[in-house]
Amino acid sequence: MLNSHEEIIHKNILPRLDVLEEAQNAFRQEVTLLKSDLMGVQRGQAQLEVTVMKDGKETRALLKQFVTHVLGQDEKETQAEIDRGKQKWEIIGKVAVALVGSGGLLYLVVEAFTK
Repeated sequence: MLNSHEEIIHKNILPRLDVLEEAQNAFRQEVTLLKSDLMGVQRGQAQLEVTVMKDGKETRALLKQFVTHVLGQDEKETQAEIDRGKQKWEIIGKVAVALVGSGGLLYLVVEAFTK
């Protein structure tokens, strides 16, 4: 009976234990590989976050310059329009003063054209 137990142990149980140990070792290796892959992904994510933040900062700086430029252009155009309006009214005022100041001359010109 003892011989049959030893035979069963050597033929059935020990080979099964060897298979289990090999599977456990393979599983451990897989877990180790997954851990190292995960660490690599985490490092890559951190680097990507830094890159995105730098790009965002650069984009904000460019947009700020663009907005400042556009607003400056709008202000210059508005001021130029105001200046043109002032010049126009100044000329109209000068002409009106000249015509009113020389009322007699204006009257003669109007009379000449109305006849």
